[in-house]
Amino acid sequence: MGKTKQTYVLPLLDECYCGTTNFDLWMSKGANDVFTQFVINFLGSNWKPKQVTFGLVEVVEITWQALVRNLIDLLDAYGLKNEIATYVKDKGSNLNTLTNVLKFIVKCETLGLEESL
Repeated sequence: MGKTKQTYVLPLLDECYCGTTNFDLWMSKGANDVFTQFVINFLGSNWKPKQVTFGLVEVVEITWQALVRNLIDLLDAYGLKNEIATYVKDKGSNLNTLTNVLKFIVKCETLGLEESL
């Protein structure tokens, strides 16, 4: 486990019982590198808003299958599958397909939802 993850990210996520996540896909300027970023927003202790980037991943292939693999790996690594109530994305067609897949892998047990999307 990385030092940053252990020291900063996991302690913040310990406060997360239900949140909204957003993700975006973009290309770097002057190169063909593609990245996706995953962020979770939630109310922490004392009702303070928290925003935690839990993934910044270089995407080798821009397909919905690759995006799903990346997201599932991150949600599992941070134990967030049962804490996501909603999410926000950009207009990319691969992210629209990802929307349909997320219905089957994410649910917010805190809110008692069978499907959160």
